[in-house]
Amino acid sequence: MAQWSFGKYGSLNLRTLHPVNVTTNYKKMDKEEIYKKANELVGLSGMTGNERLCASGLIGEFERCKKEDKHKARIILQALRFDELSISRLIGNTIADLKYPNAWDFPPENSNRRTDTNKAILHYSNLNEIAMGAPLGGICKLLYKESEKILIDKRCGGPAIWEDSKLKVVIPIWESSFFSGTFQRIGVFDLTTYSLTKYKKKFRVLDLRFFNNGVIRGYDSPIHRMREVNFDINKERIINTLV
Repeated sequence: MAQWSFGKYGSLNLRTLHPVNVTTNYKKMDKEEIYKKANELVGLSGMTGNERLCASGLIGEFERCKKEDKHKARIILQALRFDELSISRLIGNTIADLKYPNAWDFPPENSNRRTDTNKAILHYSNLNEIAMGAPLGGICKLLYKESEKILIDKRCGGPAIWEDSKLKVVIPIWESSFFSGTFQRIGVFDLTTYSLTKYKKKFRVLDLRFFNNGVIRGYDSPIHRMREVNFDINKERIINTLV
């Protein structure tokens, strides 16, 4: 049976993966057994991914599941605390694997949960797949001061992420061009200036998870060839700012 050996876990490089032939006896395990084995592992944080699989005794079950049950293979990697990018590169993703909310499934309203004069809610309408099986896009408006409305864009994706201060929100915005096809750009709305800043960099499908101190983190293309996004709005090129 082939066992996968790879470099430093935190910066997994698929080009360094190589099989090492080993024979491992194992039985099929349920989720409880998988987590029990993972939780018994001592010193997990200092191990490479290969060491985690071998030391936990889950290598055989993982290799079987890679071929027969990718959902359980994902459970094994999650139990061993692999990050999402590493999991995606090892076994791939489906829409069902993505955390909620995501680009295919997010709520039509997103509040900053402030209770002062800066209370605001993003409201989506006419949400539809931008193509068959593709992520959602629709009209997005900012509702504030009880009745005031600002149109963000007519082709917004989601989910939007509020900065920790709740005064800025990052929104994926769909665009199309003859040469690039359909893609997304990052838009940031600032409640202190009531302005929308759109940035130049293009993305395939954004899956945003974090926004604080001007830094946006998440993933691009979470289903196919997922890449990490580390985007500093203070350093990236701007297309325009609309007030």
